[in-house]
Amino acid sequence: MAGVAFGDASRPADLVFLHATGFNALTYRDMLAPLGERFHVLAVDLRGHGRSSLSARRFGYASWNRHRDDVLELIEAHIRAPVTLSGHSMGATTALLAAGHRPDLVRGLALIDPVLMPPAHYAVAATPGMPLVWRRIFPIARAAARRRAHFASKQEAAAALTGRGIFKSFSPAVLADYVEDGFEDAPEGGVRLACRPSYEAATFAAQRNDPWRALLNARDPIVVLRAAQGSTTPDACAERIREMRPKARVAVVEGATHALPMERPDRVRAAIETAILQANPAQRFRDLL
Repeated sequence: MAGVAFGDASRPADLVFLHATGFNALTYRDMLAPLGERFHVLAVDLRGHGRSSLSARRFGYASWNRHRDDVLELIEAHIRAPVTLSGHSMGATTALLAAGHRPDLVRGLALIDPVLMPPAHYAVAATPGMPLVWRRIFPIARAAARRRAHFASKQEAAAALTGRGIFKSFSPAVLADYVEDGFEDAPEGGVRLACRPSYEAATFAAQRNDPWRALLNARDPIVVLRAAQGSTTPDACAERIREMRPKARVAVVEGATHALPMERPDRVRAAIETAILQANPAQRFRDLL
């Protein structure tokens, strides 16, 4: 797994941050870097994304538990201490799955517009062959599969993406960071998407997860931010979070879309900082020394 780090690397990591489907860790540099003034922050490229070189086969790819297990192995083998997990979209759901599977390794969560569906949808996902069907019928998966993958250069890629789709609200600096690690040299010349369109489509359809069980098992604190427009945490799911975990903090960021880490990095940083400090109150006193 590749990634980027911020803050004092001589101390244990306080936070591991996980990106959204199709993105990479560097995309969130502008949002995460200020947290490095107080905390040791790691942001990693999940399997099949960015600069990570882990095998990214589509065969058998039916759930985000693949990413959950990679993150837990990273924490157990290299951090060797409980951390706060945060993430955006798929990364947020993966963080929740990890916290529910190994609550001994995850001491708090800051979930930024996690991808959550009603329980009945996950029951359907368990049907044999359903992830393969969803790759073909999910509009977002079909759109991902059709993405242009090859450009003459990273500069051409950045120009082509500017003002389009989810990239509409990206600043030039954030878009440049996405492109820097989101594209790699292509054998035939030029550059190509590091996250292959076919793998991105498979990721959107790999919903054989159980985030609701994970929510029951995860440790407090749990902080959830939702986008006001096009949130991947529907109102009914947000209410279910409140019912299952009354202590969870669930808030809507007015005016923000699903790209809220890029649009409102201040709100996202505040949510992450809240989760870190609630999970590790001793951090507050260290900051005063």
